[in-house]
Amino acid sequence: MHSKVQSVEAKIHELLSQMTLTEKIGQMFQTDPATFFRSVNSPVQVNTPVTGPVHERVIGREYIYNIGSILSATDAETAYRIQKQYLEQNRLKIPLLFMFDIIHGFRTIFPIPLGLACSWDTDLVEATARAAAAEGAASGIKVTFAPMVDLVRDPRWGRVMESPGEDPLLNGRMAAAYVRGFQGKDLAATDTVAACVKHFAAYGAPEGGREYNTVDMSEGTLRNCYLPAYKAGIDAGAEMVMTSFNVVDGVPATTNPFLLRKVLREEWGFKGVVISDYTSLAETVEHTTSRDGADAARQGLEAGLDIEMMSTEYINHLERLVREGAVDEALIDEAVRRILALKFKLGLFEDPFRYINIEREKQTHLKPEFRRLAREAAAKSLVLLKNDGDFAPAQRREVGRHRRAVR
Repeated sequence: MHSKVQSVEAKIHELLSQMTLTEKIGQMFQTDPATFFRSVNSPVQVNTPVTGPVHERVIGREYIYNIGSILSATDAETAYRIQKQYLEQNRLKIPLLFMFDIIHGFRTIFPIPLGLACSWDTDLVEATARAAAAEGAASGIKVTFAPMVDLVRDPRWGRVMESPGEDPLLNGRMAAAYVRGFQGKDLAATDTVAACVKHFAAYGAPEGGREYNTVDMSEGTLRNCYLPAYKAGIDAGAEMVMTSFNVVDGVPATTNPFLLRKVLREEWGFKGVVISDYTSLAETVEHTTSRDGADAARQGLEAGLDIEMMSTEYINHLERLVREGAVDEALIDEAVRRILALKFKLGLFEDPFRYINIEREKQTHLKPEFRRLAREAAAKSLVLLKNDGDFAPAQRREVGRHRRAVR
């Protein structure tokens, strides 16, 4: 095993030495299928859930054939078409990595994470993640943006259902179970996907429950209540971490060196890939913590952000910033090395199409055993409330009195 790791490290070193600065920065950018096909002037039409300015974006040829990953290609045919066309043009034949949010099932749907957490059954959760991984991998997906383990204690927040809830212990156990289920024992197997723990950090505690809002808490509360579940997922072997939209102590998580460098890298020893949430790097300008896109790119790189999802601050500005001496190219090498290492772990350099199989996709989706598991998971997630003291009739009487008073 040790010699194998050394061999991969040597291959990564050799690959990096051949890459131009443009090719390196391209690996740090993720876009969607529609943008890819639009940018390469393909007649293929792909409908992806994208709105706003991104919907019409076109990426220059120097970057579109050097990008590192694709978001939301959800079927084997689309993934195959993109990978094939990309590799025909990519100089060093570095394969694309396909990612998607598999939250509570891919084609076979399981109870939401908040529901599954009610079972307190980690073996069950692991089994549902394993089934979802098999279905997603058969369609070409090799990274899922899950588990979402943000601690939630304000029911007004709109993403409560994606989280295991308000208890740090339960949250951590669920996080580890999801990671074990998604990743299995062999990341290169055709029925596993790499897990991405999100959203780092404290995304579930915005003021007033308002999405993207400020998070303001003591470091003691952050460490004792909110961080443990992320660490549990990482300790279980998660290969990726996604940053959150919110600010923590006045600094957006996506450009937060305390979170990404000190806690994640130095204290926890995380060696994997860090990816932004959807355009969250560009949104630091709206937070007014970045002067402009170039400043956002610099801050993200220095904080330890490896991949920018959908927004284009890295590909628009990093090359110039390096040439001006404003950022150190060694930081780019550091990020790209981690991205390439994940692709090697997933076996993509051996076979870029190993997870893209239309026949396996047909055979795997909605398998009878997966549907039976979904039924079992639904049953075990049910919570029954005892009607102790004739609560329901009393409630009906109160509603009746209210209606008469309104009339």
